[in-house]
Amino acid sequence: MNTPSHYTGQIAIVDDDLDLLQSTQEYLQAKGYRVWIADSAEAFYKAFAAFPAQTVVLDIGLPGEDGLSVARLLSRNPGVAILLLSARDTVDDRLAGLAAGADRYLVKPIDLRELCANIDAIHARRHAGPAASIAPATPTAAWRLDARDWRLTAPTGKAMVLTSHEFAVLRCLVAAQGKTVAKRELLQALFRSRVPNADERLNVLLSRLRGKAQRELGSPLPIKTVRLSGYVFTEDCFGSGTPA
Repeated sequence: MNTPSHYTGQIAIVDDDLDLLQSTQEYLQAKGYRVWIADSAEAFYKAFAAFPAQTVVLDIGLPGEDGLSVARLLSRNPGVAILLLSARDTVDDRLAGLAAGADRYLVKPIDLRELCANIDAIHARRHAGPAASIAPATPTAAWRLDARDWRLTAPTGKAMVLTSHEFAVLRCLVAAQGKTVAKRELLQALFRSRVPNADERLNVLLSRLRGKAQRELGSPLPIKTVRLSGYVFTEDCFGSGTPA
Protein backbone atom coordinates (compact mmCIF):
# COMPACT_ATOMS: atom_id res chain seq x y z
CA MET A 1 0.00 0.00 0.00
CA ASN A 2 1.39 3.41 -0.97
CA THR A 3 2.23 5.89 1.75
CA PRO A 4 0.76 9.26 0.74
CA SER A 5 3.21 12.17 0.72
CA HIS A 6 2.54 15.55 2.25
CA TYR A 7 3.23 17.19 -1.12
CA THR A 8 0.48 16.87 -3.74
CA GLY A 9 1.72 19.21 -6.49
CA GLN A 10 3.23 18.19 -9.81
CA ILE A 11 6.95 17.35 -9.82
CA ALA A 12 9.21 17.45 -12.88
CA ILE A 13 12.54 15.62 -12.84
CA VAL A 14 15.14 16.57 -15.45
CA ASP A 15 18.22 14.36 -15.89
CA ASP A 16 20.06 12.85 -18.86
CA ASP A 17 20.85 9.63 -16.95
CA LEU A 18 17.85 7.60 -18.12
CA ASP A 19 18.29 4.76 -15.62
CA LEU A 20 18.48 7.20 -12.71
CA LEU A 21 15.63 9.26 -14.15
CA GLN A 22 13.26 6.32 -14.43
CA SER A 23 14.19 4.79 -11.08
CA THR A 24 13.66 8.15 -9.35
CA GLN A 25 10.29 8.55 -11.04
CA GLU A 26 9.22 5.05 -10.01
CA TYR A 27 10.31 5.60 -6.40
CA LEU A 28 8.50 8.92 -6.04
CA GLN A 29 5.34 7.61 -7.69
CA ALA A 30 5.36 4.63 -5.33
CA LYS A 31 5.44 7.13 -2.46
CA GLY A 32 2.38 8.93 -3.79
CA TYR A 33 3.94 11.85 -5.66
CA ARG A 34 2.79 13.01 -9.09
CA VAL A 35 5.84 13.01 -11.36
CA TRP A 36 6.82 13.48 -14.98
CA ILE A 37 10.32 13.33 -16.42
CA ALA A 38 12.49 14.88 -19.16
CA ASP A 39 16.03 14.07 -20.30
CA SER A 40 17.05 17.54 -21.57
CA ALA A 41 16.21 21.21 -21.15
CA GLU A 42 14.46 21.24 -24.54
CA ALA A 43 12.26 18.28 -23.62
CA PHE A 44 11.53 19.87 -20.25
CA TYR A 45 10.38 23.19 -21.76
CA LYS A 46 8.00 21.41 -24.14
CA ALA A 47 6.48 19.29 -21.38
CA PHE A 48 6.34 22.18 -18.89
CA ALA A 49 4.27 24.26 -21.32
CA ALA A 50 1.59 21.56 -21.31
CA PHE A 51 1.96 20.27 -17.74
CA PRO A 52 3.27 23.03 -15.43
CA ALA A 53 5.08 21.69 -12.39
CA GLN A 54 5.27 23.37 -9.01
CA THR A 55 8.54 21.59 -8.12
CA VAL A 56 11.41 20.98 -10.54
CA VAL A 57 14.32 18.67 -9.72
CA LEU A 58 17.19 19.59 -12.05
CA ASP A 59 20.47 17.88 -12.80
CA ILE A 60 23.10 20.56 -13.49
CA GLY A 61 24.99 18.55 -16.11
CA LEU A 62 22.34 18.38 -18.82
CA PRO A 63 23.25 18.09 -22.50
CA GLY A 64 22.95 21.38 -24.38
CA GLU A 65 21.46 23.97 -22.04
CA ASP A 66 22.59 23.10 -18.51
CA GLY A 67 20.57 22.98 -15.31
CA LEU A 68 21.86 26.32 -14.02
CA SER A 69 20.50 28.07 -17.10
CA VAL A 70 17.13 26.35 -16.69
CA ALA A 71 17.08 27.32 -12.99
CA ARG A 72 17.71 30.99 -13.81
CA LEU A 73 14.74 30.99 -16.14
CA LEU A 74 12.48 29.15 -13.67
CA SER A 75 13.47 31.45 -10.81
CA ARG A 76 11.48 34.24 -12.46
CA ASN A 77 8.36 32.29 -11.50
CA PRO A 78 7.96 32.47 -7.70
CA GLY A 79 5.46 29.61 -7.80
CA VAL A 80 8.11 27.06 -8.83
CA ALA A 81 10.41 25.41 -6.30
CA ILE A 82 13.83 24.42 -7.68
CA LEU A 83 16.07 21.63 -6.42
CA LEU A 84 19.46 21.33 -8.13
CA LEU A 85 21.31 18.00 -8.19
CA SER A 86 25.02 17.72 -8.92
CA ALA A 87 28.06 15.60 -8.20
CA ARG A 88 29.99 18.84 -7.61
CA ASP A 89 30.36 19.69 -3.95
CA THR A 90 32.60 22.76 -3.69
CA VAL A 91 31.45 26.00 -2.08
CA ASP A 92 31.72 27.76 -5.45
CA ASP A 93 29.41 25.18 -7.05
CA ARG A 94 26.85 25.61 -4.27
CA LEU A 95 27.07 29.38 -4.55
CA ALA A 96 26.46 29.17 -8.29
CA GLY A 97 23.39 27.02 -7.68
CA LEU A 98 21.93 29.39 -5.10
CA ALA A 99 22.69 32.41 -7.28
CA ALA A 100 20.80 30.71 -10.13
CA GLY A 101 17.70 30.68 -7.92
CA ALA A 102 17.72 27.17 -6.43
CA ASP A 103 15.82 26.55 -3.19
CA ARG A 104 18.07 23.57 -2.41
CA TYR A 105 21.38 22.22 -3.75
CA LEU A 106 21.76 18.46 -3.25
CA VAL A 107 24.89 16.45 -3.94
CA LYS A 108 24.80 13.18 -5.88
CA PRO A 109 24.51 10.36 -5.19
CA ILE A 110 21.46 11.31 -3.16
CA ASP A 111 19.33 9.05 -1.02
CA LEU A 112 15.82 9.28 -2.49
CA ARG A 113 14.39 9.54 1.00
CA GLU A 114 16.38 12.76 1.39
CA LEU A 115 15.01 14.03 -1.91
CA CYS A 116 11.44 13.42 -0.72
CA ALA A 117 12.18 15.12 2.61
CA ASN A 118 13.50 18.21 0.83
CA ILE A 119 10.50 18.39 -1.49
CA ASP A 120 8.11 18.18 1.48
CA ALA A 121 10.10 20.74 3.52
CA ILE A 122 10.10 23.33 0.73
CA HIS A 123 6.38 22.77 0.15
CA ALA A 124 5.62 23.18 3.86
CA ARG A 125 7.48 26.50 4.07
CA ARG A 126 5.98 27.88 0.87
CA HIS A 127 2.43 26.99 1.88
CA ALA A 128 2.43 27.84 5.56
CA GLY A 129 -0.76 29.55 6.71
CA PRO A 130 -0.94 33.32 7.28
CA ALA A 131 -0.48 32.99 11.04
CA ALA A 132 2.67 30.91 10.58
CA SER A 133 4.13 33.32 8.03
CA ILE A 134 3.91 36.36 10.34
CA ALA A 135 4.79 34.69 13.64
CA PRO A 136 8.22 35.85 14.83
CA ALA A 137 9.72 32.41 15.42
CA THR A 138 7.80 29.54 13.87
CA PRO A 139 9.51 26.22 13.09
CA THR A 140 9.03 26.76 9.34
CA ALA A 141 10.45 30.32 9.29
CA ALA A 142 13.78 30.79 7.58
CA TRP A 143 16.48 33.36 6.98
CA ARG A 144 16.95 34.76 3.49
CA LEU A 145 20.10 36.09 1.83
CA ASP A 146 19.43 38.29 -1.20
CA ALA A 147 22.36 38.54 -3.61
CA ARG A 148 20.80 41.38 -5.60
CA ASP A 149 21.10 44.02 -2.90
CA TRP A 150 23.26 42.28 -0.27
CA ARG A 151 20.45 42.04 2.24
CA LEU A 152 19.93 39.50 5.04
CA THR A 153 16.34 39.00 6.20
CA ALA A 154 15.55 37.31 9.51
CA PRO A 155 12.60 34.93 10.02
CA THR A 156 10.79 37.85 11.69
CA GLY A 157 10.84 39.79 8.40
CA LYS A 158 13.36 42.39 9.58
CA ALA A 159 16.26 42.96 7.18
CA MET A 160 19.71 44.54 7.20
CA VAL A 161 22.01 45.65 4.42
CA LEU A 162 25.43 43.98 4.34
CA THR A 163 28.90 45.17 3.43
CA SER A 164 30.78 43.30 0.71
CA HIS A 165 32.81 41.33 3.28
CA GLU A 166 29.74 40.51 5.39
CA PHE A 167 27.91 39.27 2.31
CA ALA A 168 30.90 37.17 1.16
CA VAL A 169 31.09 35.38 4.52
CA LEU A 170 27.35 34.77 4.77
CA ARG A 171 27.14 33.55 1.18
CA CYS A 172 29.76 30.87 1.89
CA LEU A 173 28.06 29.77 5.10
CA VAL A 174 24.58 29.65 3.55
CA ALA A 175 25.84 27.74 0.50
CA ALA A 176 27.22 25.02 2.80
CA GLN A 177 23.63 24.23 3.92
CA GLY A 178 24.35 23.39 7.54
CA LYS A 179 27.85 22.01 7.02
CA THR A 180 30.92 23.49 8.68
CA VAL A 181 32.93 25.85 6.48
CA ALA A 182 36.66 25.86 7.19
CA LYS A 183 38.33 29.16 8.06
CA ARG A 184 40.57 28.89 5.01
CA GLU A 185 37.54 28.82 2.70
CA LEU A 186 36.09 31.93 4.31
CA LEU A 187 39.43 33.71 4.11
CA GLN A 188 39.71 32.79 0.43
CA ALA A 189 36.24 34.17 -0.24
CA LEU A 190 37.09 37.38 1.61
CA PHE A 191 40.60 38.19 0.49
CA ARG A 192 41.45 35.86 -2.45
CA SER A 193 45.11 36.05 -1.41
CA ARG A 194 47.12 36.09 1.82
CA VAL A 195 46.80 39.25 3.89
CA PRO A 196 48.39 40.17 7.23
CA ASN A 197 46.43 39.12 10.35
CA ALA A 198 43.76 37.40 8.21
CA ASP A 199 42.47 35.18 11.04
CA GLU A 200 42.12 38.13 13.39
CA ARG A 201 40.33 40.19 10.74
CA LEU A 202 37.85 37.33 10.18
CA ASN A 203 37.18 37.05 13.91
CA VAL A 204 36.56 40.80 14.20
CA LEU A 205 34.29 40.75 11.13
CA LEU A 206 32.14 37.95 12.56
CA SER A 207 31.97 39.60 15.98
CA ARG A 208 30.79 42.87 14.43
CA LEU A 209 28.31 41.03 12.20
CA ARG A 210 26.77 39.26 15.18
CA GLY A 211 26.43 42.57 17.03
CA LYS A 212 24.94 44.27 13.97
CA ALA A 213 22.35 41.50 13.58
CA GLN A 214 21.34 41.79 17.22
CA ARG A 215 20.92 45.57 16.92
CA GLU A 216 19.19 45.78 13.53
CA LEU A 217 17.28 42.50 13.40
CA GLY A 218 16.61 41.95 17.07
CA SER A 219 17.73 38.34 16.56
CA PRO A 220 20.98 36.53 17.31
CA LEU A 221 22.78 35.50 14.14
CA PRO A 222 22.79 31.66 13.95
CA ILE A 223 26.49 31.32 13.21
CA LYS A 224 28.20 28.77 15.42
CA THR A 225 31.95 28.57 15.92
CA VAL A 226 33.21 25.01 15.48
CA ARG A 227 36.37 24.76 17.55
CA LEU A 228 39.55 24.10 15.57
CA SER A 229 37.50 23.79 12.39
CA GLY A 230 35.49 26.78 11.20
CA TYR A 231 31.95 28.11 11.29
CA VAL A 232 28.45 26.86 10.47
CA PHE A 233 25.13 28.62 9.80
CA THR A 234 22.85 26.52 11.99
CA GLU A 235 19.38 27.48 10.68
CA ASP A 236 17.65 27.28 7.30
CA CYS A 237 18.56 30.13 4.96
CA PHE A 238 17.62 30.54 1.32
CA GLY A 239 19.38 32.63 -1.31
CA SER A 240 17.87 34.64 -4.13
CA GLY A 241 18.92 36.83 -7.02
CA THR A 242 22.29 36.99 -8.72
CA PRO A 243 25.54 38.31 -7.26
CA ALA A 244 25.97 42.06 -7.43
